[in-house]
Amino acid sequence: MNTGIDALVSYAHRHPRAITLAALTAVVTPLVVDNYRKFLGLGKSGLSPYGPLGWFVATTLTGFGRETVSTTEYERDANQERWLKVTVERRGVRPVTGWHCVPHRQLDRLPTEVIAKRLEALFEKHATANPTLVEVVPSPHEKLDPGMVIHPDIPSPHKEADQAWREIAHIHAADHSLHVVLSPADCKTAIDLGWAERHPLSGVSRIFPLSSGYLLVYAPRDEEELDVVERIIVASIGYMTGSRSVA
Repeated sequence: MNTGIDALVSYAHRHPRAITLAALTAVVTPLVVDNYRKFLGLGKSGLSPYGPLGWFVATTLTGFGRETVSTTEYERDANQERWLKVTVERRGVRPVTGWHCVPHRQLDRLPTEVIAKRLEALFEKHATANPTLVEVVPSPHEKLDPGMVIHPDIPSPHKEADQAWREIAHIHAADHSLHVVLSPADCKTAIDLGWAERHPLSGVSRIFPLSSGYLLVYAPRDEEELDVVERIIVASIGYMTGSRSVA
């Protein structure tokens, strides 16, 4: 037995790099595997492939992300127009979101199937009620989910509309959270009251031209929260189309 230990010690002295690499591999591999499984658990997204390549892309992009709940930048914005009329705070702590910024998803405090279907119906209702303002197409961002976009007859009212590829909102089928674009003042309201958080890549740089108004709105859990989320959708339509007459 001593001979075996002596041989191992001798090998370590002669090949220190190999021993160090083996030790690092033993430590890092479980962490990488766990991180990869968590990425897969977020579901498919149109922004990155699903599988090892998608995981690599998502992990790389996450390194460029930032915190998601500060609102100072919205206070400083020259545009302080408001469309959102909400004063009630969301109950409880914020939902946990995935470590990876792509796809940006909510992990807990999810809605029942009944509330999820009600949300989808409200989304469709407002799309149908505003045929001159919006249309529903495959989401320019998510690709896999329907997205509400500015009607092609309406010019983009601001640069944020172009940065968002003229997409107003979409619902994620996996968790029934939403991505929407709101005015700066409405972003402050939605985030401060606990209804939303900014996408980690929003407003980061010209390389990732996502508007700082690109928010994740948490999935509603009951009728009261559904009412607030509906108001957020209406506010997003108003801001992105420049309309004060959203049905």
